[in-house]
Amino acid sequence: MKLALFIPCYVRELYPNVVKSTILLFDRLNIQIEIPKNQTCCGQSLKNSGNPTKLPVRMDKIFENYDEVIGIGSSCVSFTKTQAYPIANKIYELAEFLYKEGYRDLAKNYPKKIAFHHSCHSIRHLDLKTPSELNIPMQDKIKAVLGCEIYEASKDECCGFGGVYSLKEGFLSYAMGREKLDDLLAQNPDVISGVDMSCLMHLKGIADKDGDKIEFKHISEIILESLDETLRTSN
Repeated sequence: MKLALFIPCYVRELYPNVVKSTILLFDRLNIQIEIPKNQTCCGQSLKNSGNPTKLPVRMDKIFENYDEVIGIGSSCVSFTKTQAYPIANKIYELAEFLYKEGYRDLAKNYPKKIAFHHSCHSIRHLDLKTPSELNIPMQDKIKAVLGCEIYEASKDECCGFGGVYSLKEGFLSYAMGREKLDDLLAQNPDVISGVDMSCLMHLKGIADKDGDKIEFKHISEIILESLDETLRTSN
């Protein structure tokens, strides 16, 4: 199977460490993956603002020769899944892909206490966890992949980022993020993690602004650190 890595534009520009950790994670799992070098934005921000764009067409063209595409972030992945092009049927968020392929307990030995932020797209579009409003038996694919105890906010509500929403409604976006951050910090974690760097970026910005001292890590960094520690101690 020929796999490709989709790197959202903001992740590439702002969080190269997350790109590196994701690539190294695939290496540790012996998964061969290619990185097309002509990637651009998926077009989500333009589409969500009501502007015409051919970026989804370009996305489909870039990845047309791959069997599956793994993206870093559920927001861009879920947007791409809504587009009427072949890529919509073969793109997966990282944790979604790992769960589908049967990977479990990858971070079972992670030594730090994790507060995990479940983003709206990850639970309501990609079904990585059952949202509370459905009132049905809970499933948590992310917890299954990690295999360690994760602590969550009391309510699975939006953190307030929402892409262009945070620009148009800055005060509301901050208030929602502050409430979410307080809820996560109430768990007394060592680190806050998630599958979407956009949400973590928003929460970290609030934490830095308000003087909250807490570490933020993408799920790929959590898993990679755990696998490397397991490998080191076993040797």
